[in-house]
Amino acid sequence: MNDRKKLVLQTAKQLFIENGFQATSIQDILNEAHISKGTFYNYFSSKNECLMAILRDAYYLSFLHRNELAIGKDLSDPQVLSEQIHIRLSMNREQNLLPLFETVVHSSDEELREFLKQMHYRELAWIAKRLVDIYGNEIKVYAFDCASMMFGFIQHSLGIWKSSTVEPLDTKQLVNFMMQRMEVIVPDIIQQNTCFLSQDIVERILTGAEMYPVTQDVLVEKMQAFVDGLPKSIGKQYGQFLVEELSSTSPRNYMLESVVRSFRQAFEGSDFQLQAVELSAAVWSFIHKTE
Repeated sequence: MNDRKKLVLQTAKQLFIENGFQATSIQDILNEAHISKGTFYNYFSSKNECLMAILRDAYYLSFLHRNELAIGKDLSDPQVLSEQIHIRLSMNREQNLLPLFETVVHSSDEELREFLKQMHYRELAWIAKRLVDIYGNEIKVYAFDCASMMFGFIQHSLGIWKSSTVEPLDTKQLVNFMMQRMEVIVPDIIQQNTCFLSQDIVERILTGAEMYPVTQDVLVEKMQAFVDGLPKSIGKQYGQFLVEELSSTSPRNYMLESVVRSFRQAFEGSDFQLQAVELSAAVWSFIHKTE
């Protein structure tokens, strides 16, 4: 990503938060960023797409940090999941993204609502998968019910706290509280042997949760194109290694895990940062599909 596109995103985000998404026009963004209308439309087809890019980039980054935190750790440890969930809550708060999410929640725009639905589906699918890591295949058929309870409780607790007090919320305490409740809920739901969400609904969630639907060949092409456009740097060496590993008949996931973190970190603060984040998220999606 070049400096100008990054400027557009940063300016738009600031205006959306300060003035509200609906009250901010594309012209406001142009004036504040000192760019032409052609420059804006070179990157985004609409104001909606600009907002979705802001939220999508933040999601990719939290997705990467979650995966990187778990490298070398026991995925059956509930504390690891607690820390992973807390990462996203912390990033949303630090980047002041909650007003933007609320904008989408209360929007009547079908495009924005569909975008948010897919983000919710991804979170549900991810939590469900992690619950199976912790509680084993015995919970698999109930995993989405449990994930829905976790996700819903955390989201509603955040909203209730915000509307009821000016005191800052300890999100780590909130997540730990929910994880402790799961220790009671999971055995009970297994014993009761009942599901609320049907298999059809689960399949729709999984279909909508696809974060980076590209084949291995397309991923290699995108990574190679990125590497070819880079100046000589350490990051370029990491990228070329990923290309070679992903091109093999049996990519080694443990090697991809270790190198993709270094690849992402090599571009922090550079013009290529968000492109590297998106590609890193795609590599992690590939890893999860082949586990």
